[in-house]
Amino acid sequence: MHVAQRTVQVVGRFSFLLSAQRAVGSGATRSAFVLGRFNLLALAQRPAGPAQRAV
Repeated sequence: MHVAQRTVQVVGRFSFLLSAQRAVGSGATRSAFVLGRFNLLALAQRPAGPAQRAV
């Protein structure tokens, strides 16, 4: 009985860590994606500024 309880605790802790890692991973990926998109927009707008002024 005690061994079974301990196994359940270990498995529960492992699955909790796994889901926490997954949440952190998806959050980090999402923020990196947003940052990348923001950088692309900034880079795309930067050359357009002087070109518009020249016209």
